[in-house]
Amino acid sequence: MTEQKHLADRDDKFTFYMDLLGHDILNNNQAVLGYLELVLAAPGTDKTTKKFAEKAVSHVRTSTILIENIRRLLVTRSADPHSFRPLALQSSFSLSERDLVKFFPNKKLKVRVPPEAERAFVIGNSAAKDLIMNSMVNLVKLDPNDEVNLSIELKEVQLKGNMCWRISLTDPNAELPSALRGRDVESIYLQDSSTAVKLSGVLFAKMIAQKLGGDFEAQEIQGKGQKKGASFIITLRKASGP
Repeated sequence: MTEQKHLADRDDKFTFYMDLLGHDILNNNQAVLGYLELVLAAPGTDKTTKKFAEKAVSHVRTSTILIENIRRLLVTRSADPHSFRPLALQSSFSLSERDLVKFFPNKKLKVRVPPEAERAFVIGNSAAKDLIMNSMVNLVKLDPNDEVNLSIELKEVQLKGNMCWRISLTDPNAELPSALRGRDVESIYLQDSSTAVKLSGVLFAKMIAQKLGGDFEAQEIQGKGQKKGASFIITLRKASGP
């Protein structure tokens, strides 16, 4: 057996076992969510119990996203780049905004989508959709406030000779971790594994965006008053239509 064949077989086995593991964990998470929803729906549940149950729901959903990220990365890294199909950004933003409520039931969320999103399409199908959703969730997690306002900006740019959409997700109250300030996302993985574990969602976004022929970066911005906010910037190849 050649070395290349050996490595390919090892990767196939790893992907298979990770898929089985992910499937089992997702099933367990779904069962836990079912029980928590019963607690929340019970007429005798007091406010304190409901508050803790809602927080538990949020954590379980976050765990589900992490598992889905791993499965998505395993599939995307071995996919043929020519197999990626167009994704409508308008529908992706709408779905992400709707799903955010499930992850943060105690927060009042508002997402401002620019009008040009109606004519914007990117290459990446479900992988790009998951990337956008993942980035929104991680940005909201960095905002300590109960009321969160996200704004989205779109700009046409060139990257590696390809026309792209530059998607800027901005929260003026998000607190960017010090490890990300003024540093490339990928450098965290290379230099500090303990910090990388805490920022796994951001690292996932970087890897998926690059696999799709684009890029991802996190930036600190001027927020309200003396505070600093944060932006997650996703660059994806532009598609002419669906």
